[in-house]
Amino acid sequence: MKLIRLICLSLSCIAAMSTASANDFEALLSKETAQFTFRSDSSLIGWGGSDLGLGLFYNDESDFILQASLLQMRQASEENPLTFGVGVKAYLGQLDKPDADVFAFGIGGQVRYTIAGTMPMAVYVEGYYAPDITSFGDTEAVLDYTIGFQIEALPQTVAFIGIRHLEIEGDGGDYDADDDNLHFGVRLTF
Repeated sequence: MKLIRLICLSLSCIAAMSTASANDFEALLSKETAQFTFRSDSSLIGWGGSDLGLGLFYNDESDFILQASLLQMRQASEENPLTFGVGVKAYLGQLDKPDADVFAFGIGGQVRYTIAGTMPMAVYVEGYYAPDITSFGDTEAVLDYTIGFQIEALPQTVAFIGIRHLEIEGDGGDYDADDDNLHFGVRLTF
């Protein structure tokens, strides 16, 4: 029941956001996990120029984690196809087994190499780390990284494939919420 209320609250927040700028909706699925993320320009919160992401992650173990992120990144160009970005990410959720709360703030970034063309492609690595000092409750640390490949299949549609690792260190030891699962996804711009 708590999960249903959390999903309804998240969807209400997304629906209330302004559509003045381009927004993205991203669905990421693997055999054991799913993540849905809404992305927009950070001007929604009064600070433009960064990518703002609000997401919900859950897995077949009945774990769920809300995520909020800000990522500042330069656009790729033909002269500079390799780009770097830095950002912050917050995690808030509940693990079923072990029964633990997740509450952490991490820093990280992204390295992306863009291959220009009729169907632009990119290879990227994105990662965040929340150490003990910015992890609260049952959480001692969070390690979250993704290695992926994406292709712009249509003008406003990006398809991607990748491997994600999401590890939460807690009082009872390390727990892999997403243990190197191959995932497929799509990002729709509207």
